[in-house]
Amino acid sequence: MKSKVFLFVGIIMLIIAAGFIYYALNNPQGSFPWSNATTYMIYLFYFVIMVGFFILSRVVRKQGERKMSRK
Repeated sequence: MKSKVFLFVGIIMLIIAAGFIYYALNNPQGSFPWSNATTYMIYLFYFVIMVGFFILSRVVRKQGERKMSRK
């Protein structure tokens, strides 16, 4: 059950990221009020969290399979 939640959150984050990239490419006049370095750090943090959710979904699923095989 938890693995599906992690996978669902990761997929939602991926869809939001794709939508943001699409919007940003079609509106090049937009910008953030802070430096590019801060923006890149936010992007990196978002990417790491998203990948982490995908990894957690796999790890939790494998742990569940191991518990089921022991019974």
